Amino acid sequence: MTETTRRPWLNRRQKNRIKGVILHLVLITTSIGFVFPFLWMLFTALKTPAELLQGTAAFLPAEPQWDNFVTAVTAIPFLLYLKNSLIIVVFVMLGTLISATTAAYAFAKLNWKGRDKWFIVMLATLMIPIQVILIPTYIMYAQIGWLGTRLPLIVPAFFGGGAAFYIFMLRQFFKGIPKELSESAIIDGATHLQIFIKIMLPLCKPAIITVMLFTFMGVWNDYFGPLIFLSNPDHWTLALGLRAFQLQFGGRFDLMMAAALLIMLPTLIIFFFAQKQFIEGITFTGIKG
Repeated sequence: MTETTRRPWLNRRQKNRIKGVILHLVLITTSIGFVFPFLWMLFTALKTPAELLQGTAAFLPAEPQWDNFVTAVTAIPFLLYLKNSLIIVVFVMLGTLISATTAAYAFAKLNWKGRDKWFIVMLATLMIPIQVILIPTYIMYAQIGWLGTRLPLIVPAFFGGGAAFYIFMLRQFFKGIPKELSESAIIDGATHLQIFIKIMLPLCKPAIITVMLFTFMGVWNDYFGPLIFLSNPDHWTLALGLRAFQLQFGGRFDLMMAAALLIMLPTLIIFFFAQKQFIEGITFTGIKG
């Protein structure tokens, strides 16, 4: 048998190259499937009402109607709703950052009586549907005079309200940090507060960014909470504003898609610039325990 016949048909480098090409084709095909709904919304927002009546016959707009975005902003008090959404988002993110990180540090690094039992109780709250506690919560806020204000949407975040999953995720990250760092700092005279602020928080930056992204998306897209507690139209968020816009222009899908894209745009921008930290936070949180 000659040397040529003994040589494999493809060497290892060629096999790896073929595998890489196939993998990229699969990823590109999958990404197109994810991007298509966004492109459909964009092209629909740029069409005229006459083009919408053609259905899928004309996927691309013949002449982009950029005025649809202007109409979406001016038809409702868009800037007012944007300001209200930003106020709630900023304070909820701040409250979640304070409550989730401190609680996670206490569950992960501090030894206190009943710690593990209370951690199980905290996790059990994840299984309670919001509908079960809605009426008691509504009655409580009504009795203290908070209905019609932003307080029911903001204050709970400073006490870990709705942050059980974030506390669990940050706890897993804190537990992955070597305890020798804390012990060395304690020997040097540092307090737990100093260890938490100067050592733990900088080390868990990817996890914190992940929590902040989740919080932003959850609050920004929240419709149920503002619908229940915000009775004053001057306090409405963009989610409620979009519903009001739908009632006014329900038959104009071009305007509806334009308004929806404008509301979705901040989420896309933030995720685009923070996607590296987001992936790191998810990865490290999953492998550290």
